[in-house]
Amino acid sequence: MYLDDLNPSQKAAVLHEGKHLLLMAGAGTGKTKTIIARVAHLIATGTDPSRIQILTFTKRAANEIVERVKISLESSAAQSLRGATFHSWCNQLIHRFPNLFGTGSFTVIDKDDQISTMKLATGKNAPEYKKTKLKAETLLNIYSFVRNTRKSLAEGIRIKLLSDQDIDAQEDFLETLVPAIRGILTNYDAKKREKSYLDYDDILLVVATRLKNDENARQIVGSLYDHILIDEMQDTNPLQWDLVQPFQETTHLFCVGDDAQSIYAFRGADFKNIHSFQERVADSEVFYLQDNYRSTQEVLDVSNWLLSQSPVNYNKNLTAIRGKGIKPKFLDVNDDFQEAALVADKIEQNYKSGKRYSDNLVLIRFGKQSSKVEGELIRRRIPFVIYGTIGLMDSAHIKDVMSVLRVVNNKDDEIAWIRYLTFWEGIGEVGASKLISLFLSVPYISDCIHIIKSSRYARNPAIAEVVENVKKNRGCVYDAVQAAIKGMGDAMAKKYDKDWATKRMPDFPVLLEMAKSYATAGELISDLLLDNSTTKSILIRDARDDKSKEDRVIISTIHSAKGLEADTCFVLNVSPGIFPSPWSMKASGDFEEERRVLYVALTRAKNDLYILRNNGSYKPYTSESYDYACEEYFLENMPYYLCDYTLPGQKRPLAKDINRPNKFEMPNFLD
Repeated sequence: MYLDDLNPSQKAAVLHEGKHLLLMAGAGTGKTKTIIARVAHLIATGTDPSRIQILTFTKRAANEIVERVKISLESSAAQSLRGATFHSWCNQLIHRFPNLFGTGSFTVIDKDDQISTMKLATGKNAPEYKKTKLKAETLLNIYSFVRNTRKSLAEGIRIKLLSDQDIDAQEDFLETLVPAIRGILTNYDAKKREKSYLDYDDILLVVATRLKNDENARQIVGSLYDHILIDEMQDTNPLQWDLVQPFQETTHLFCVGDDAQSIYAFRGADFKNIHSFQERVADSEVFYLQDNYRSTQEVLDVSNWLLSQSPVNYNKNLTAIRGKGIKPKFLDVNDDFQEAALVADKIEQNYKSGKRYSDNLVLIRFGKQSSKVEGELIRRRIPFVIYGTIGLMDSAHIKDVMSVLRVVNNKDDEIAWIRYLTFWEGIGEVGASKLISLFLSVPYISDCIHIIKSSRYARNPAIAEVVENVKKNRGCVYDAVQAAIKGMGDAMAKKYDKDWATKRMPDFPVLLEMAKSYATAGELISDLLLDNSTTKSILIRDARDDKSKEDRVIISTIHSAKGLEADTCFVLNVSPGIFPSPWSMKASGDFEEERRVLYVALTRAKNDLYILRNNGSYKPYTSESYDYACEEYFLENMPYYLCDYTLPGQKRPLAKDINRPNKFEMPNFLD
C-alpha cells in the first residue's frame, strides 16, 4: 500500500539499498510522501521501528510523518517509531545517558530563564556592559548564532550587529565589542554552571561535542539506530551537521531536502550541508525528484529560468505533471499604494468569480512590506491572516495613536487611557490609574482634559493638547488621525529611537489613507483594533499549524511560506533593494541565497502568479560598496516568452538597454 501512487523517481528513493542517500526533492515534488513511504518500507521489510529515528525541524512535521506511516501500514507494526526535532532528540539522549554526557544534575532552562541569567551576567555597573549597552536578547542571539554556525565571536558580531557598516567601521567597532561581549558571555556561562543550567543550544552542544571527542560515546549512541532520516536537510546548520556526521560509520542516513530552497542563513543554516553532501559523506548517492504536482508548467518555467541564471549548479529543472496553464504576469507599479490596490482588485475579482479568499497568497520579503496591502484589505473589509510578522494594526506605534482616538470616542475606555497616559514620559501605571479614576467620575471628555491640565502632569502640555486637538477634529476622521500623529510625533521619535524614521514613521501615511474611507472614528477603531474576527487575525507562528477553516487571504513573509501554496500568488516588490536585499549586494553578502528566497516565493503558485515590480522603491545600487549593477539582477532580463508584461502587446525593454525601469499605466483587472 505504501508504494501505491509513487512515481518512478519516488519509488527508486524508497527502495534504495545503498549506505547513504540524499534525496534532492524540488518544490511540490512529494517529498513528505516519499519519506513516509521510505519509513513504511523499512518497517515492512524487517527493520525494527524503534531503531529508526526521524529528525525534522518542527514537532508537527515529526508527528505527521509518524502518524501517516502508522496509517499506511494498517497495523501496529510502527507503534515504537519515533520522530523528533534535533533539540528534543538530544534532550532524550542526555536524559537517557546522563553519566555519558555529564548532565545528571543539570536543568534545561527556557528563553525567559536565559534572558534572566544573561541580565545577571551583564551587571548594570560592569565595565563590559557599559561598553556595549546591548540588551540581553541581543547578546543571546549573537551567542546562539556563533555556537550554531561554529563561527568566531568576531565574525558573529560582524554578521548580527555590523552588517550595515563598511569594513573599516566594522573593525573599529570590533576592537571594543569583541572583548566586552566575550567578558559578558564568559560570565553567562559561569552563571549557568553555578546553577547547573543548560540552555537551548547547550542541549545540542553537549551531545555533538561528546560524540565528536569520545569513540565510546559514538559506539553507544550509534548502536541505537539502523536508519536516521532527516527532513529539510538544507536548513541544517554546522552544529546540527556535527550531530549527524558521526552516524555515517554505524547508521544509514536518508536525508531529504532542496538546495534551491536553502534560505535560512540568517539563522545559521549552511547551504554546503546539502549542496556538498557527497563530498562530505562517503558511500553516498544523490537522487532527484523533479516531477512537480503543484504548479503549471508556465509557473515552473519562470522558476527554472531563475535557477538557470545562477553560477551555482542546482541541477534542477522541474516538470509540471498538471501540464500547461497561463503565463505568470510581470507588472510594474508606481508606488506601494498602487501595488496594494492592484492586489486587492484581483482578490475581489477572484472572489466574485467563485474562488475563496484563502485561494490568494500575498508574499513579502520583509515584514513592513505588507502594511499598505493590510490597509487596503481592511478598508475593503477583506479578511486576512498574517504569518511571520506583526501586523500593521498590532504595531505599538499605531496602537499609541489609536489610543487617543479611542478615549475621545469613548472617554470610559480604561485600556486606551492606560496606553495613552503611560505613553508619555513621567506617567507610570500608578499615576495613570489615579487619573483614570477621576475620568470615570465625570461625564465628558472635555472634563477629562481639564483634569489633566489641573494635575501635576500639566508640565507637559502635549498630554492634554493631543486629546483636545483630536476632539476638535472628531468630525473628520482623517484630520483627527493627523492631529494625533502630529501631537505625539516627537515623543514617538524619542520612544522608538533607532527604528522610528525607517520602520515606524512610514506606516502613518497608510493609516491616514485608510482614515479617508471612514465617516466616524468609531468605525475606524472597530475595523482596525476591535473586530478581529471579521477583519484580521495575527498569528506569529508556523503557518502550517493553523487548523482554522476560516476563509481568509494569507499574507506571509517568504521565510514563513514554505509548505504554503495557493491558486493565485502575488510576490510583492521584486525590485533591486528588496530582491536582492541591499546587504546581500555588498561584497560580503550572500547574493545567491537571495535568488533562492525568490525561487521559494515563485514556486508557491499553483495557477496564477503575479510578480510585481515597484518603480517607487527603485534605487540605483551602483556605488562602490556594491559588486553588481542593479540591471543584472534576477528577473530584470527574463525572456519575454515566460511572462505576460504590463500592457497587452507591449514588451518590456531589456533592463540593460534603459537607464531605469519604465513606468507604465496600471491595467484594470475589473474591465
